[in-house]
Amino acid sequence: AQTDEELAAVEEEVGKLEAQKGELEQKKSKLQGEIAELEAELEQLNAKEPANSVRSKSNESERGAEMNRLHVRELLKTGEYYRRSEVVEFYEKFRNLRAVAGGELTIPDVVINRIMDIMGDFTTLYPLVERIPVKGTARILIDTDTTPATWIEQSAALPTGDVGTITNIDFDGFKVGKVTFVDNYLLQDSIINLDAYVTRKIARAIAKALDQAILKGTGAANKQPTGIIPSIPTDNQVSIEADANLLKNLVKQIGLIDTGDDSVGEIVAVMRRQTYYNRLAEFSIQVDSSGNVVGKLPNLRQPDLLGLRVVFSQFMDADQVLFGDFSQYTLVERENITIDRSEHVKFTEDQMAFRGKGRFDGKPTKPAAFALVTITDPVPEA
Repeated sequence: AQTDEELAAVEEEVGKLEAQKGELEQKKSKLQGEIAELEAELEQLNAKEPANSVRSKSNESERGAEMNRLHVRELLKTGEYYRRSEVVEFYEKFRNLRAVAGGELTIPDVVINRIMDIMGDFTTLYPLVERIPVKGTARILIDTDTTPATWIEQSAALPTGDVGTITNIDFDGFKVGKVTFVDNYLLQDSIINLDAYVTRKIARAIAKALDQAILKGTGAANKQPTGIIPSIPTDNQVSIEADANLLKNLVKQIGLIDTGDDSVGEIVAVMRRQTYYNRLAEFSIQVDSSGNVVGKLPNLRQPDLLGLRVVFSQFMDADQVLFGDFSQYTLVERENITIDRSEHVKFTEDQMAFRGKGRFDGKPTKPAAFALVTITDPVPEA
């Protein structure tokens, strides 16, 4: 700028820029203040977050959301189980069940896991089958194809025709329940005694019902799970005579299951105690001419059949043996076991009636994984 007009124009533009700079400085200062406030709030939130996070996880654990049966066993060993808030709250409501809206009390997950764990003490088949906790209606997709894979050129596409056969298996939720009587004086006792009594009563009753249903359940028509025995294919149901070759002919029937075409899990033999004692125990005892035992004695605490595990169930018919891979039976455990009560059934005896209810369904996913053998007496020769 050399002329007065040019100098005036430059000064005017400089003035405008300085004015804009002042406005920007004000905005910058304001933004810096807001940023400082936000950073301070963020620091406060970060300082509180660990405690909140721990508290949230603790509350979630307290609700039993992450509890399984092994965790419950550990809690029982340390005594923490009886100090947990949901357990204490449940048994307080249990004592005053009439105050619960709707007349039913939902059992918390940690107590349900305790009941399910105790069920294994009163049942023999329940621990063998595959158990799935579900919500709502369950549908399991199973590929029934067991043919070998196809060898092809390394750059060729896999054949889409050999994709197997998908089968839908739907599971319902049938109710099973049992009424348990509790002395009114026990209700006033400690939570430990009450928990041990109630959970064992409910577990024992449900366990027996489940074992019977796993073996002989008649299905949806009678509002119960589908049992193994009614589902066994005809070709897997055989009869053998109780002659000198009984043991040999009996174990041959395992070949109905373990055909070699497909891998199977552990095969178990299920029978009544009387069947084992009357028909099979003698084959484990061998004596010499002097009456001295020279062979293997039967292990009645852990019975076996030529190394095959034997499981006793009084729901089996006499002289019948069920061979099977019990992982091929799926038992669905629905959520929310509930309990309600009535004080009128045994009012004069100072006893309260409690009814425990649960919902289950089950089906053999592969009926051919089981075989039923009936032992018959030899036909007398004419």
